[in-house]
Amino acid sequence: MRKATVLGMRIAAALGVLTLGLSGCAVPLGGSTAAVVGAEAPTPTWHVTEHPGASLPTDHDSLMQREIYPGYTLGELGYSDEESEWALYQKPLGDAASIIEGQFAGEYSYAFFGPERTFSIGFTGTAPAGALAVLDDTGLPYSTVEDLGFTAADYEAAVSDVGRWVTDSMTKNGSFPEALFSVGSDPTSQPGAIVVSITGESSSVRRAAMDALGSVPVDTPFSVTVVEGGGNTSF
Repeated sequence: MRKATVLGMRIAAALGVLTLGLSGCAVPLGGSTAAVVGAEAPTPTWHVTEHPGASLPTDHDSLMQREIYPGYTLGELGYSDEESEWALYQKPLGDAASIIEGQFAGEYSYAFFGPERTFSIGFTGTAPAGALAVLDDTGLPYSTVEDLGFTAADYEAAVSDVGRWVTDSMTKNGSFPEALFSVGSDPTSQPGAIVVSITGESSSVRRAAMDALGSVPVDTPFSVTVVEGGGNTSF
């Protein structure tokens, strides 16, 4: 029974390496930024604080003894190097962010993993002490972005509004069905950023659709950038 449970945890870890299993997190959208149009970004009002973590032991024996799941250490799970990286770094911070999103929905804005073991989490105003305690319990370094002025629900609603506006505009200007689009949040570039990616069979089709679309309106503190995507004409 224990072997079957460990196997299930290995599968979960493998999936975790491929996808960030965290509601509210954002991943940068693909596409060329050579040609962009959009609403002007608002003047930044937020501030970033770096939290160094607890300098956890990094020797092999200490890592193998780290508890990943209740009653299971890393050494018992038999993870690959990639799975171990997820288990030791992404899983603890991802779990912490999920807890924060649930317990502090009125203060939580977003969270995402960056390169080289960086992790950022945003808050509407001042980061709640309880949220910081949850993050500090991981012992890992992270950054907080405070005074954003919007919640995760606000961000999601803004993305939906932009999507509806672009759909209406592209329908009226005749860009469909030769050109299509995708839309999503991208706080990795700037807090509150929303990216619209125009797709189509050729660059000329995509550029024409971008020109017809023009600047996309959005309320502050959000901003919209329209980029030329690839050739896949699908949502």
